[in-house]
Amino acid sequence: MIMQELTQTDIVERLDLLTEVSVALGDGHDDIDIFLDRILKVAKSMTNADGGTLYRPSADGRSLCFHIWLNDTLGIRQGGTSGSPIDLPPIPLVDDAGEKNLASVAAYAANFHRSVNIADVYRADVFNFSGMLTFDETFGYRSQSNLTVPMTDHEGELVGVLQLINARDRDVSFNTCEPACAASLVAAFACAWKRHCAACASGAPSRRTLQSRSWATR
Repeated sequence: MIMQELTQTDIVERLDLLTEVSVALGDGHDDIDIFLDRILKVAKSMTNADGGTLYRPSADGRSLCFHIWLNDTLGIRQGGTSGSPIDLPPIPLVDDAGEKNLASVAAYAANFHRSVNIADVYRADVFNFSGMLTFDETFGYRSQSNLTVPMTDHEGELVGVLQLINARDRDVSFNTCEPACAASLVAAFACAWKRHCAACASGAPSRRTLQSRSWATR
């Protein structure tokens, strides 16, 4: 499969989206689901992906939990702000002996803080995609390209994993530049969310709260 290079127009569009989401994330949302919905939808738009999943680490840090799951072709909208729960088991990051899970691409990205770009999951022999292949057989879908990006903040702490499925409008994998674009997007989110959490911990009001108070006094 041939990987297409980004055109100048593609680059400009992605930079515009990065700027847009960076500004939006700085507006001080109080609901993490709004943050995460925005990050996944913009990532799908940037890469023209058909589907996407956003995972969050479990409280004990030993697994990845499905937080938002989208698929345009199948009409799937679960988790996040959708109000529809995701009934899927978490992905272990480590086994009972504490060894890192290297079979799952999402766990690998989380454990090593590395992005993984796979052209065709049916031809990949590095990771175990049996669950994805079973899903395809059940729903009559064809998973192909897969881009998985760890979400870490400026201190290197894992805050999630972003996974995009099937680059559309071309029978190729995700562009070689797209992991970097997605990484820039999740970095913008992670830093914005870290600032938000710090503000909440200190009791400082968010920008949205300050704006509300300003309007209330007018």
